[in-house]
Amino acid sequence: EEFHELINVANVDKYVKKFTAYKFLQLMIVAQLNQLESLNRISKKLKNTKEIQMNFLLEGISTSQLSRKQRILTPQMFERIFHYLVREILTRTKSQPVIHKIRRLKVVDSSTMTMSFSQYPWATFRKTKAGVRIHLRVVVTKDQTIPDRAVLLPATHADRTQMDKLVDIDSDAVYLFDRGYVDYKKFDVYCEKGLRFVTRLKKNAEIEIVSENTPDPNNLIFQDAKVYLGSSVSGTKMQYPLRMIRTIDGDGNPVTIITSCFDLTAKEISDLYRYRWRIELFFKWMKQHLNIKTFYGKSMNAVYNQIWI
Repeated sequence: EEFHELINVANVDKYVKKFTAYKFLQLMIVAQLNQLESLNRISKKLKNTKEIQMNFLLEGISTSQLSRKQRILTPQMFERIFHYLVREILTRTKSQPVIHKIRRLKVVDSSTMTMSFSQYPWATFRKTKAGVRIHLRVVVTKDQTIPDRAVLLPATHADRTQMDKLVDIDSDAVYLFDRGYVDYKKFDVYCEKGLRFVTRLKKNAEIEIVSENTPDPNNLIFQDAKVYLGSSVSGTKMQYPLRMIRTIDGDGNPVTIITSCFDLTAKEISDLYRYRWRIELFFKWMKQHLNIKTFYGKSMNAVYNQIWI
């Protein structure tokens, strides 16, 4: 009942006697868990496994039926299921925040899955290569990384074009993102609305230093300054000041952090930024442990449905 209420599509199973949209979802989950590489393997798995047949009340499904279902069911249906499930997970999760002053730490990043241009021409990316980009927001606690919101698009869409979909104005949260999301106009809007964020500064950024705090080399803080970003000449200068912190990463490389957080110590901000790598680890886990290196179909619906599931 919950599934059909969520997908909110009238007549989605009209004239369908056995292989409903819900059973398609279940069978695709079985395929993912069993690392089945093709529709043919999925069809054989169902045909040869009595337990699945009994649970699904299906004796068998042909590859052509599976292929047709992939094409006609829309990704928006499974996107709603995904967002419902992650809300349920976050509601039930009680975990310690990374810093006691921050109720929610949200990390935003993207990961690109490259594909053959000849087989997936709709997935525009580069001249000779196709790809789909997963724009993702995760909630990070001391011991967990939980997917929170996602956007799937052809890889040609730049990271910062999706900020409005992934960044909510939430005064209890701190957002972490990388240099691909640097946008001075957005930063001014965030400052005006009280949203706190932490990101890296691009090397060619124009900086006006207003004031500086005493550095703390013992905690690897080599500069802590109040700054304005952008240039009056080019019309990019920000209206609101930000805080610039120079430190080093875990490999000893210099890192320049820009943040709207003036209520945290420089060390707390530096420690916070290190949690950005949790989303990188999540993407790595996803690609290694979920069977999404091989797609079950060539159409946009087939690819997006599989990723959402």
